[in-house]
Amino acid sequence: MWSQSTSMERPAGYGDTLYYTRWDGKKWIAPVDVLVSPEAGFGAEFPDITITPDGTLHAIWGTGGINSRLYYSRAPACCAEDPRNWSKPFMIGIGVNETSALIHDSRGRLYVMYASLDTKEPIFLRSDDGGNTWSKPVRLVSGIRQSNEYTAYTRLAVDGRGVLHAVWTVMPFPGKRVVYAQSSDQGMTWTDPTSIDEYSPEKYLEGFGPFLIDVEAVGEQEIHLTWDGAPTVERHHVWSRDGGKTWSEPDTFIPELTGGGRALWNDMVADSQNTLHAVSIKQPWHAQWLGNGWTPSTPIGQRGFAENMRITVSEGYILHVVWLEVVEGIPSVVYYNRGITQAPPLPQQTLPPSPLLETETQFASPSLSPTDTFMPTIVNPIPSKNAGTNPALGAFISLGVVSLFLIGIVFWISRKHSR
Repeated sequence: MWSQSTSMERPAGYGDTLYYTRWDGKKWIAPVDVLVSPEAGFGAEFPDITITPDGTLHAIWGTGGINSRLYYSRAPACCAEDPRNWSKPFMIGIGVNETSALIHDSRGRLYVMYASLDTKEPIFLRSDDGGNTWSKPVRLVSGIRQSNEYTAYTRLAVDGRGVLHAVWTVMPFPGKRVVYAQSSDQGMTWTDPTSIDEYSPEKYLEGFGPFLIDVEAVGEQEIHLTWDGAPTVERHHVWSRDGGKTWSEPDTFIPELTGGGRALWNDMVADSQNTLHAVSIKQPWHAQWLGNGWTPSTPIGQRGFAENMRITVSEGYILHVVWLEVVEGIPSVVYYNRGITQAPPLPQQTLPPSPLLETETQFASPSLSPTDTFMPTIVNPIPSKNAGTNPALGAFISLGVVSLFLIGIVFWISRKHSR
């Protein structure tokens, strides 16, 4: 799913319509415009999607601007290319600062987090009934910050125990710090935020700062964080063996990236062997974590100028990557590639068939007044030394790149991008 502009009245790069396509096992189906925001003149930007175990595809997106609203809709994943199968969009948040995050757990609970332009803090929402109703917004308190600082680019992950892990960037540009917090009660309460990296002129060159942190949970207690770090945009990484209580010393990966290159997160996914895979711009690049270090970078095809990369895994061993190729003066194009890992395959899951939705889904209206959550104090993390690198072959050797007009699997690509 991606955002695309269909109106000449909206500024370039700001989408108003959400398009969808999927791989049917042999080819990509023709892209279809499936969703717009209900109010006339509102945009539809930065969508995020997830598929719950019951075979339902859930989507959220913002409308753009300083009063950006956050909308939710869903459809049976088997038939999401039919716009009539999508439920009536419903507002679940307001004052959204560009991107938002949507994930689910093994029981099908839905979790949402976004950066609020009103509170300048992260806001968390939960649905226990597949998106029919949503909890009251929970405001995460980021601690002491300057009056000009605000939150952006929230990300979420859930581990095998059901513990939620959240990260975000504290702005203004080029980034003041990147932050981590967790919740062991489905988001009702959150730990005090931990600063993973902070700007200082001794570490960062002028015009650079910690930016665009991402989080991935592997198994029950292995947590990985990546971000654009010192001294310019070097890709930094820390990890935890104990569910986020303590963290390793920072290491770096994809060393080809230095001096410039920011375009959303360094996205991660784990295969069936719990091997972590990460992708990043501009080549684009892939690397994998072997438990004691990163492999050398592997180019994913021969295209350059990649931005807004996303990665996911299917059948436990097939990696799927999409990215937006941005070249000034040329219409942006989305590219797709896949890689085969050495992980064992998992049984294929068949999506349950679903007829056309005959009635619009009705939703209970949540309160939009954020409430502060109790913040228990946690002990400062004790750094542990990380091992050196252990090179291995990448997963994308000898695989071609497919050019698509715009595509999506279980992730999104937006025409709007940041550097």
